[in-house]
Amino acid sequence: MKRKLLAVSYWAAPSILCLVLYWPGLLAWFQQDDFVWLNLPNQAHGWDGLLPALFQPNPVQGSWRPLSERAFFLAFGAVFGADPLPYRIWVFLTQFANLGLVASLTTRLTRSRAAGFWAAILWVANSKLATVMSWTSTYNLVLCGFFLLLALHFFLRYIETSARRYYVWTWVAFLAGFLAMETNVVFPLLAGSYTLLCARKHFRRALPFLAASAVYATLHFILAPNHAEEYTIHIDRAIPATLWSYWQGTFEPVDLPYLSHFSRIFGPTAMAAATVALLGFTVYQAARRQWLATVLLVWYVIALSPVLALRDHVMDYYLTLPAMCLAMLAGYALVCAWRAGMPWKALSVALAAAFLALSLPAAHRRAEWYRSRSEAQEAVVMGVAQAHELHPGKAILLDGVDDSLFSQLISQRPFLFLRIPDVYLAPGADERIAPHPEWGGVAKFVLPVDETRRGLERDEIVVYRVGQGPLKNITHQYVVPARVARAGGPLRLDVADQLAADRLGPEWYGLESGFRWMPRTASLRMPAPRAGQKLFVTAVCPAAQLERGPLEMTLTVDGLRLPAVRFTKANVETTFAFELPAGLQGKSDIGITVEVNRTVRVGADRRDLGLAFGRFEIE
Repeated sequence: MKRKLLAVSYWAAPSILCLVLYWPGLLAWFQQDDFVWLNLPNQAHGWDGLLPALFQPNPVQGSWRPLSERAFFLAFGAVFGADPLPYRIWVFLTQFANLGLVASLTTRLTRSRAAGFWAAILWVANSKLATVMSWTSTYNLVLCGFFLLLALHFFLRYIETSARRYYVWTWVAFLAGFLAMETNVVFPLLAGSYTLLCARKHFRRALPFLAASAVYATLHFILAPNHAEEYTIHIDRAIPATLWSYWQGTFEPVDLPYLSHFSRIFGPTAMAAATVALLGFTVYQAARRQWLATVLLVWYVIALSPVLALRDHVMDYYLTLPAMCLAMLAGYALVCAWRAGMPWKALSVALAAAFLALSLPAAHRRAEWYRSRSEAQEAVVMGVAQAHELHPGKAILLDGVDDSLFSQLISQRPFLFLRIPDVYLAPGADERIAPHPEWGGVAKFVLPVDETRRGLERDEIVVYRVGQGPLKNITHQYVVPARVARAGGPLRLDVADQLAADRLGPEWYGLESGFRWMPRTASLRMPAPRAGQKLFVTAVCPAAQLERGPLEMTLTVDGLRLPAVRFTKANVETTFAFELPAGLQGKSDIGITVEVNRTVRVGADRRDLGLAFGRFEIE
């Protein structure tokens, strides 16, 4: 009985610690990128809509993660809707499985159950796990870790037993990992480095995995290209500096003075001591021709390698899997030091205690920070949902939005998953917010002055102020700031704006989730430009349109035909700039006609579809 209790405790302790540390993350609401994926069920109508929703690459990040992002949010969204707790429980359960696999894998590698136990404890104690344990859309890292660990588990079992079934199961887990995250391409390097240094006769069995990763990587670059500047790959001299930054971050908690009682100097000191200890241990083992420590250190670099070239996007949650490898090395080092004599025991205990003392409070408070952030975002989203129920059919203007709330929430269009499309920032809001070109600018989220005035006059708008506590209805006292009305900013017409419907011709189709389809030809009217201004047109071309080559779009402005442009990228917002003809100044408004050279029908939709709009801006 006592032995069974010890066995249960051995496997349960890391998961219990995970729950104790990160319970605020278990109770966190949705936040930031979550809202993009929460809107997926609204885009999946029938099989024709489900397949693109599941398998279409992310055009911004250049990623393809059908299982960890799309299937996860589609399935849980269909069953649980806007209740975050089931999502969070599933994330925690997956991580519990990861902790068990880390303990088992380290035990097999080191032949020490104690090393496996401490590897799991040190990994879960690392404060860099706070993000994946609190933010649902980072589930891709948790699930990728699961498949990598499972594939390594089966591969080790194959090496131990030579049983073919374990090799087959290695392939199953390895290939499934590609559905979770592109980081899965590193598995052949993990398996290959281990067999090369510790199980040479099995090295050839690891090579076919490398071929599969090469095929995946090639297809990924072709089919899921990156369109965001921050995700641009840079193979240059910045890579060593990026590696060093991540190495420091593995040991030093984020915002240490704010998340614990330690001063800032304790972080670099602990990092330096741990670095000397782990590198010294690795060198010592290598001198004795014991290569496992070298393998685990190499695994850290391998797990980090997919993001080392992203010099403009260094994020602490990218350390989730590399920290796991270093925790395995640390667990191995602790056990070896414990066997070496009293001085080494004392040193190892001191280093482990220092790391835990720094990381544990920081990890918990970081999770609390994420929970607090999610609650602030929940207050805005659910406040808008309540306002929508109180004022059905009316557009909602938000006043008082600052840069932090915009970048973390509003930029993600969080209201679409609740089917509330007509939510805008009040005129002048962009004066308090940074430009944010990564989101196409702030202006496209702001309702233009003339539409705001018209909507207020017709009682088609309600205005709410965002601040501490619940949203406050300020419709009756709200007026457009005079400086904004006089500024003469860009003249903008958002086709997906219900308040702009009276400026659209009868050809346009009805509103959908944040956009509006046009047929082959559609028309609209806009205020006339001032001297020197250009017309900017933003639309999305569906993939089905490009199956027969680039799609051509032609604009006619007040009877004058402009040079045609071509869409070559599918399912991403594309903006074209047009020089406007002379003689338009002084008019009250102008007529614009949009025409494409062909239409397409998608699935069961019997409409002839041209482009999905979109915005027209004169500036």
